[in-house]
Amino acid sequence: MKHKVVDIVCLSLAAAMFGSVALLNLVQPNRPTESAMEQRKLAEMPAFSLKSLADGSFFSGTSVFVSDTFLYRDQLVGLSKKMDTLRGIDYSVGGEEDSFVLLDNATGASAGDDEAANAAADQIAAAFDSLLNQTQTESPAEETPAVPELTAEEEIADEVITEEAVVPAGEITEEPEPEPTPEPEIPAEAVVDIPDENPAEKTPEAPAPEVPAEPAEPAEPEVPAEPEAPAEPVVTAIHLTKNNLKLTVGSGAVVNATVDSNGHSGAKVRWSISDKNVATIAMNPNGGIDVKAVAEGTCTLTCSAGEGDAKIQQKCEITVSAVIAQTPAEDAGLTADFLPDGLFIYGDGVYTQAYYSATNSQNYAQTAAYYKTLFGADTRVSMVIAPVSAMVIDNPTVTSKIPDQKDILDKMAAFVDPSVNFVDAYTEMYEHRDEYLFFKSDHHWTARGAYYAYSAFAKSIGLEPTPLDGFDYNVMNDSYHGSMYNYTYDARVKNFVDTIEAFFPRKAHTMTISAIGGATYNYNTSIVSTNKTYVTFIAGDNPYTVINVPENPQDFNVLVLKDSFGNAFVPFLCEHYGNIIVVDTRHSGMNVYEQLKDYGLSDIIFVNNIQAANSASWYSMYMKAVGVNIGG
Repeated sequence: MKHKVVDIVCLSLAAAMFGSVALLNLVQPNRPTESAMEQRKLAEMPAFSLKSLADGSFFSGTSVFVSDTFLYRDQLVGLSKKMDTLRGIDYSVGGEEDSFVLLDNATGASAGDDEAANAAADQIAAAFDSLLNQTQTESPAEETPAVPELTAEEEIADEVITEEAVVPAGEITEEPEPEPTPEPEIPAEAVVDIPDENPAEKTPEAPAPEVPAEPAEPAEPEVPAEPEAPAEPVVTAIHLTKNNLKLTVGSGAVVNATVDSNGHSGAKVRWSISDKNVATIAMNPNGGIDVKAVAEGTCTLTCSAGEGDAKIQQKCEITVSAVIAQTPAEDAGLTADFLPDGLFIYGDGVYTQAYYSATNSQNYAQTAAYYKTLFGADTRVSMVIAPVSAMVIDNPTVTSKIPDQKDILDKMAAFVDPSVNFVDAYTEMYEHRDEYLFFKSDHHWTARGAYYAYSAFAKSIGLEPTPLDGFDYNVMNDSYHGSMYNYTYDARVKNFVDTIEAFFPRKAHTMTISAIGGATYNYNTSIVSTNKTYVTFIAGDNPYTVINVPENPQDFNVLVLKDSFGNAFVPFLCEHYGNIIVVDTRHSGMNVYEQLKDYGLSDIIFVNNIQAANSASWYSMYMKAVGVNIGG
């Protein structure tokens, strides 16, 4: 009897505890919307509908919502991480057979090719071979009827008369516009006409109708009065689009001004820079002033109007810093502290090592080849593989202990089918390795690192990459603490600080996001300034994102399949494509082929970090996204 009482009491206490936790999770008033640990938006409660109820998506979405917003979720995940460390779990990178893979929000991680994976590898490879051969056999390209050869005269006539033309993807048939003549630099002061922001509307009085009058004696002729001189416009206030600028050496920005006046048009303002050795100014062809950072220091940009007591001024304070070097000096006596989770601390940063699996790399390459076969000859398929941060270290005492990423990428390129464009992002990034390519407290590349990968991609398909000073530069956060503490729980990492730089495309564009849970969000930019973390780039990881650039050809479209490294890469594509579709297969259950097969895709780009491209989970997700369960 005594044992039964004890059992009842214990069961009652356990039921009360779990019931309380369940109740608190249901009614918690300030449910989190973002995970500081994972640097992503959390799932939202799905909208109820009969369709979602019938297909089960409402319940699965609710399950994800509850687990994502569970009380103290980040703390529980962190505790689990600490327990792994205390238990002595070793995740150190020691080669293909014993490797840790840091996959941001991935559905599973690969720890190398264990015996089970080796046993299945041949089956997966055979499945890929069968799938590629079957697709080529069952879906042959449509035969094109032979076209009789034309004489030179006939070819020219055909080009003139026919409106349709076959154009290789990425090339534009319009005549190139002549390059604008660069505006002369304004060394110290410039005078600019600024339209009045609210000019008074003047409506001329309608003349009164003439009424015939009685003839009268002729009067003395009137002498017309001298016309009054137009009133001089008087500026009463100046408004600048930016009052503070933070630039790095070589970067630039545009500052525009509007004025309030006494209602008369034609107001003039003058621009001046206090120290042209720090920054220079020049007229922008589209209005405003181009500011170019020259050297480290501070200076003031001044916009003024009027003279004497009536003089009005507005100032923009400019701070120019040197480009942040990523690689610590070799002679500093630094050594790498390898952590039990595959990362290592070197100087004031946490670095990520690369990982290579021949099996997974080959399957990843075959996935890209399958997409090429599936979408057809008119769609170009490219692979942009992002190196991870250890690539910038030149210290031989460290590099001798870690995998060579250039060697890994060369091996990966050897697996790529000739129909797929393998982009060499490594070489261009390595040439700029002394710049700020990777965060020190976060596992991602910076926008600057992503830019050099974009530049390599654009060159690989015959496009001219926009130079860095062709973007509007802004520092989104100069005290950013990223994801690495949550991966390491090493107290030193709390002191590592980063800067989030952003390079805004100057072409107007809109972004529509279909978020986890089904909500839709609209933006007028692909870089969201309301978030001061890595989520600022395309608003983070979302199932489906569409960016439209009206200025670019609307039949030049690209699909980007990516992990979170792709987020900082995507905004640069606004320089070329009319429509940019971004799919994150970790969060999307859509069949991208069925959705986009008739859309007219010019390009498909796979953007993954080198670890993701060497893991089974990613190529499996990409194949599942076109309706194929390849295994792995």
